Parts: sequence; structure tokens; C-alpha cells
Amino acid sequence: MKSLLSFKSEQNIKRARHCLALLLVLTALLPVRLNAQKEFNYFEKRYDFHNNYDRAQNILPVDSSYIIAGITEDSLYPYNYHFSITKISSETGELLLNKEYGSDTINILTGNPKSLIKYNDEKYLLSGAKWVYTENGRQQPGVIYCFDNLLDTLWTKEFAERTEPYDTAYGFFQIYKESNYNFILTGVQMPYGLPMRIWLLKTDSLGNKLWERFYGEGEQYFQGHSVVQTNDGGYVIGGGKFTIGWSGTLDPLLIKTDSLGNEEWRINPGNPNVDDNKVMVALASDGNIIVGTNYGTEQHVDNRDAVVKIMKITPEGTVLWDHNYLEPQWDNFLLNITVLNNGNIISNGSYTTYYIGTDYPESMGWILCTDSTGTQLWYKEYALLTAHNSFNDLYDVRETPDGGLIGCGMVNPGLPDTGTNDIWLMKMDSTGCLYAGCDTTVVVEEIASPADEVGIYPNPVTGAFSVDIGKPLPETGQVVLYNLYGVKVREVEIPKAVRVVNINASGWQPGLYVAVVSSLGKTVGKKKFVVR
Repeated sequence: MKSLLSFKSEQNIKRARHCLALLLVLTALLPVRLNAQKEFNYFEKRYDFHNNYDRAQNILPVDSSYIIAGITEDSLYPYNYHFSITKISSETGELLLNKEYGSDTINILTGNPKSLIKYNDEKYLLSGAKWVYTENGRQQPGVIYCFDNLLDTLWTKEFAERTEPYDTAYGFFQIYKESNYNFILTGVQMPYGLPMRIWLLKTDSLGNKLWERFYGEGEQYFQGHSVVQTNDGGYVIGGGKFTIGWSGTLDPLLIKTDSLGNEEWRINPGNPNVDDNKVMVALASDGNIIVGTNYGTEQHVDNRDAVVKIMKITPEGTVLWDHNYLEPQWDNFLLNITVLNNGNIISNGSYTTYYIGTDYPESMGWILCTDSTGTQLWYKEYALLTAHNSFNDLYDVRETPDGGLIGCGMVNPGLPDTGTNDIWLMKMDSTGCLYAGCDTTVVVEEIASPADEVGIYPNPVTGAFSVDIGKPLPETGQVVLYNLYGVKVREVEIPKAVRVVNINASGWQPGLYVAVVSSLGKTVGKKKFVVR
């Protein structure tokens, strides 16, 4: 089962499902790897609570622990989902505490990354949506839960219709704390039989509504996925819009409002002819707006190829820079963007390996780091499970107090991988490495030629294999083999005018690898392959 909140689900919204599940159902502990160092602690973990569906969409570093929020499937009632909130040791990844909220007649669903925020040293807020089943239908309010350090609820707030018929669905995708401890939330309002609209709600420090606004017009469907407050007291909503039933109409959308929610300007930075992605926003240290989305490059019916797009925009709507990154990937979706303390920008997401073939997992997680000017610093891909039809979706990445990164998401195994749909947690250093000595240069450079010009035969690899670089190099080159975590495994010289080099992988650990071909100090091609 794929992630229900991933953007792979979002693209299916065009198939005319009139249900909030498409938006918000849009995770015994299984230790996988532990490699602690004296200088820095690394770990990678997998967590399962009911031997069924678990997923983490939010992670928050707090003191000596991490708080993870997502959803878990009810242990007795399939497809009933509850809030799952978990506390993890920041040193070892050990499970400290887990609680869930919901029942067989009540589903509670978390929103996007950053729908979990810290209120103060003892309180945390989590936003999302609630489904309450009644004899005559289903009430669907947007909800805010306030938790203490023991993950018990201090208070909850619901925002929706109070009387039947419950013909309008509501849901929150993100919450943002203002400096005065008021909150601004964004999400969706979906009246039955009518297009959905972006919902912007302001509350006081106890979650009491101060005002609300709605954005969108015509027959298009509008969604609000992220929000920040700008230095002028206004708000920036990152969202998207699309037309039901029409491929190629999913467009990113950025709306700027004043302090009362009155719209001032909007920007639509996508490809008008190809599905793109929603917008996730963050605030730079200089007060400007950081925008993360995808730019579609080619439509394939209900799927598309897309690159990563990051922009920097002033609160007045002036675009300071606008860059596309990396090569197009099938169903590539940016899921979150964060500005680090040093001003660097971290974006993360997942893409599908459909176009590569059956030798790779169905989806891979990725992290891209740029500096404050948009210059790419490093990029890495991640997969805990490597079997075909296994999914590795990376939802949220945050900075940790020790200067590293912590990421969470979900893995879903396909044979021969085993287990269930579980929470995936990774503790990395500041360059996204899961191990000491990881080579940060593996994919820093842009690729100058298409990746499919490099071939690996056979693939999967079980012993000796050949690297075919497509055409002979004019000068001597190198093929460097890295494992998935950026550790250099081997380097082989490619003589001038030679097209194929042979390599023996006997004794290599099973998993996913990448071959990077370079000449004269420049990367000219790369290819992923699997060692069995």
C-alpha cells in the first residue's frame, strides 16, 4: 500500500474522488542499523506499532529526544487511522513513548510536515483533520491538539459544522506560531458538490478562532498546504490548484495576504502544460520567502516527470532567484523545505523509479541542500528497502541541536523485503550522511549528459559486471562506485578511447549503488544499480 498522504496520492485527486481522505490520508520496534560514533551519533530505524500501517509525517527535535507525529492504522478496524505521536531518544533512536488518538468511529489524521510545532518547553501542537462517523453521515472538522511532554492532551479544538447535515469537509495541512503565540493555520474547505477552497484560520494562544478567510474561484480546486508569517505582519500561503479530471492542470500556487488575510498578490510558478506540485514555504533569515515545489517537464497521462524548483521571493512579490535542480524524475515530489540556522536550505521528498525498471525499489527518498543564494551544495538519495515494489518515502527533515539532520517517513516492503508499512527514521550529519566518512561529492555536480548513457550489465549485479559509458571519452576518466549512503566503494580508471570497463563486486554488501563517470574533473554520467 502506498503512502496515502504522499504526492503520489495527490496526483490521483484528479480522478474525481470527492472525499477528504484524498487530501489528508494523502508509522514490537524493528532495529535496522546502528553505527554510533564518539564524535557524532548516526542511526537508521524502523518502527511498527500494530503490525499494520504506520507512517511519520512530522519530526521535531526537543531536548534529548525527538517527537514524531503521523498516523497509525487501528489494530482491529482496517483503514481506520489515528493520530500517532511518539517520543524517540536522540542518542540511540530508542523508542521512549508512543500514544495514539482515535477509535473505531473516529479517525484523526495529521497534515503535512510542520503540522507539528513546539508551543513552549512543555507543550506541542498538532493539526490535521478528524472524521466522526454518525448514523446520517460523517462530520469532518479541522482539529488542533495540544500535548504535554508525556504526549497527553491538554486541550483540543475543532472547526467545522456543528449541526447536520454535515455537508462540508475541513482539514488543516500546517500550523505556524506567531511571535505573540497566536497561530495561523492553512488547509482546505470542501463543500459537498462544489470545488474546494484554501482555508486560512487565525486563532489565539488557546486555539480560539479570531478570523478565517477562503481563497479560490471558478471551477478549479484550491488547496492550502503551508504557511508562514512575513515581517510586515502578513501571511504567505503555499498551495496548489487543479481541475478535476484533467491531467496537466496541477499547478503550484503562492498567495500573499496582509495581516487580516486580505489577498495582496499571487504567483503561479509552474509549467502550464504539465502537472507540477503544491508549494511548501519557509522564511529566510533576511525576511524573504523560500519556495519549494516541482516543475513538471513531461506528462505521462496521470503521471509526470519533474525537477525540483526552489525560489526566493520578497514579501512584495519580487522574485530574487528561481532555480531548477537535478534531472527530471518520474513522479518526483518535494514534500518539505526548511531554512537551517546557517541560512542553508534543505528540501526533501521522494520520486518513483518506474522508468528505470524492475531492479530498483518503487520509490526513493532524497535530500537537496543549497546555500542562501540557491547554489547547490549537495544531494543524496536514500532507501532502507531495496527490493522492487518496496517504497521509501521521506516526508520531513529537520536540523538537530548537534548540527546534524533528522529525517522521518515511511517504508513499505515488497518481496523479498519483509514486514509491514512502518515508520522510517534516519539520524544524519550535516551533509546528509548516515555514516562517518561519507563522500559528500557523490552528486554535488549537475549531470552534463543523460544518466541512461551509462549502462550497467548485468543489473542486478551478483559478481562481475561491466560499466558501459555510452561513448569513449576523449581523455582519461574515472568511474567511481558509491553505496547508497555516499561511501566510496571503488574507483576504476577509464583509459582514453575505451567505452567499457569490467569490475568485480564479489564481497560487496547487497543494496543500491551508483556509478559516477567523470573526466577532466567534470561528471559526465551516472547510473544506479543493485548488488544482490
